[in-house]
Formats: sequence, structure tokens, C-alpha cells
Amino acid sequence: MSALSFLQSLDTTSIILLFWYTTLLEIPRYTIGALLVATSSAWLPRTGPESDLTVSVVLVGHNEAQALAPCIEALAEQTIAGQPGRMQVIVVDDGSTDGMAGIARKLQREHKIDELLRLTLRGGKSAGVNLGLSVCKGDIVIIADVDTTFDRDAFALILRHFADPRVGAVSGNLGARNASATLVTRHQAIEYAIGISVGRRIADLLGMLSIVSGAFGAFRRTAVEAVGGQDVEVGEDADLTMKLRRAGWRIRFAPEARALTQVPETVSALIAQRLRWDRGLITIWARKFRGALDPRQSTFRVTDALALCDVIGFQVVLALAFPVYLVWLWLYFGEFAATIISATLVGYLVLDIAAFAAAVVASRHIPLRFVIYLPVYTAFQITVMRIVRLIAVMQELVFRSSYRDPYVPGRVMQQAEIV
Repeated sequence: MSALSFLQSLDTTSIILLFWYTTLLEIPRYTIGALLVATSSAWLPRTGPESDLTVSVVLVGHNEAQALAPCIEALAEQTIAGQPGRMQVIVVDDGSTDGMAGIARKLQREHKIDELLRLTLRGGKSAGVNLGLSVCKGDIVIIADVDTTFDRDAFALILRHFADPRVGAVSGNLGARNASATLVTRHQAIEYAIGISVGRRIADLLGMLSIVSGAFGAFRRTAVEAVGGQDVEVGEDADLTMKLRRAGWRIRFAPEARALTQVPETVSALIAQRLRWDRGLITIWARKFRGALDPRQSTFRVTDALALCDVIGFQVVLALAFPVYLVWLWLYFGEFAATIISATLVGYLVLDIAAFAAAVVASRHIPLRFVIYLPVYTAFQITVMRIVRLIAVMQELVFRSSYRDPYVPGRVMQQAEIV
């Protein structure tokens, strides 16, 4: 029997059983998203009126000499920047050796930076953010990466969400600034469009948003101070978000507040970044906040439990189940295994096309021309990136590798573990 004849001979039940990895573990997520996309009201902004809240912007950078000036210039162009006393800009030089401190001092003399703080030894982003928080005066603290630039109205739009006093943090909408640089950056442009512009919007609608990106996120200062600022973690942004959720604060997504960030341009750089991010999945959600699943705790909330299940189920479990599925196919179907995998990739491509279309509808800033790269995106996500996640999960489960990640200096992590 030929491969095509084999597939055509399957009935619905056989298809579900044969493609159990996709039908049972993946399609439900896409289905929920599709239902929300189909509901036109789901895309309407749920923001408050113009806000008069004051803002403190905290930028922590290590050897970001080239990126600092463009970021500060983008801040100066914010619509709220022209209002006296409305925006405070704080730069923390995290032990840089590339002249970043000198550039920051020049920008301070030009009155583009209000506070310049410097760590003589690199302490990591959490240490830098906490140092910056100590001099913040604004009602809202915006934490961003130095290589992030913003739309002129990004801050004004993200502030509107804080009209609700129950909101503790709001995630901005991120895209890839260097999207056209390489095939790897084009892949990430599609990934950001689907995962952030659509994925976080859906998580917001369901009340399950579990991360406010450290590249562009806004936080109510009193809320951050109440939970003790940022802990020393590789995934410090996810950690702070979950701390706020557990404290009862609402977490929102502002799709209309847009910014661009620099993404890795090579496969090796992308893999290194994702290994770090994915190891954080275990550290933050599976270890530190597993208590969110315990209904006996006074802080238990169904939305927190669902957010945790979403992360663990659709990221960790999927990664662990993938090799099991491949081995199962090979053992039971032999020569037809490759055909089944190919059919699976085609199915994922259809789903990704639908998700990308939703991203284009949801945001006028999504690069439509990248649609031709969707087959590459799908294949790369299902093969390379899934393997990377599997490796990261196993590294963390067995070796606790995040505690030795150079993202956080070793002496800082050791001190944090002692405390």
C-alpha cells in the first residue's frame, strides 16, 4: 500500500488515534484561540481613559554602549515625555566594560537621563532592576531592555490599562526590529506575531497571562514593592509576574502598545537564548510556583492554576511527549512513520497559516510579506525548537542548569541560594 493510499484509508477515529500527539495535545489550544479570534468583540481594546499616572522607566544594561542612545532617543519621543514631571528615566549600568557608562553620562548631561546608577561588578538584571526601583518616583514602573525601542504613543497606551486599580502589571506588544536581517530573524518575526500579538491577547482574555516580558512591561510600583521586587532568577520577568498574580493582582496585555526589540540573528544565538528561557519553565512554574495548583492554600485561584497548567502542559509536557510519539510511530508503523510525520507537518502548517492570518488581522504592524516563510517556520518549530525545549527541560530537571547560567553571575546566584 502506498503512503497516500494508507492515509486515505483512515477513518476519523483512526486519524485521531494515529495523530494523537497533535489531536489531543495541540489542536485544543489552536481551537480555543480560533474561537476567540472568531468572536469580533475579543479584539476590542479594554482600556481606560487617558491616564495622568507618572512613569519611571528602568533600563538595565551590560555592555549596551551601541544600543543605549537609540533607546533613550525613543523615550524622548514618547507623547508623555513632553509633560513636565511625567516621566523619569533611570539607567543602571550593570558593570559594563564597553564604554556604556560614558555614553550614559553624556546623555545625563543632555538631560535625557534623570538617574544614572552603576554597579562596578555585574550583578545581573534582577539586581539592576531592584537598584533602579530604589530611586523610582513614578506611579508606574516600566522595565525594558536597552535594545528596545518604542512607538511614540506606547507608554500613553499602556498606562490606560492601569485605570483599573486591580491591575498590577501590563505587558507591552513586542516585535522583532531586525526582522529582515536573516532567515532566523524572519522566523522570530513570525513567532512573535503568533506567540505575542495573538497568543498573549488570548491569554489576557482568559485571565491566564503568566508573563510580562522584561523587554517591555509596566508595573504598578506599590505592587512591585509589596512583593519584594525582583528575585534572582534566570526568568526574572516570569517570576515577578507570578509573584504579582499570587498576590492577587491582575495581569493584562496591551496589544496597542508596541515596541521593537533586537532578536538573535544566528541559529546558535537563538538556541542559546531559548535554552535559557526554556530552563526557566521548570525553575519558575514547576518548582517555585507549583503551589498554585494546591486548592488548600489560601492564595489559590483557579486562573493561576489554569495559567500554570497552560505553561506546564503545552510547553513542558509537549516537549517530553514528542520523542515518545516519534518512537511509537517508528515501532508500530515502520516505513509509514515518515509519511505520518510529513502529514503532521502539513497539518501544523495549516494551523500556523490560520494563526498568522489572525495576527495580521489583529495588528496592522505584522509583516504580511513573511507569509512565504511559514513553511520554514513550521518545520523549524516542530523539529529544532522542540528538540531545544526537550534538552532544556531535561537539563533543568536533572542538573538544575539554570542555577549555573551565565545570565546571572555565579556569585550572585550562590548568594541568593544561601539566602
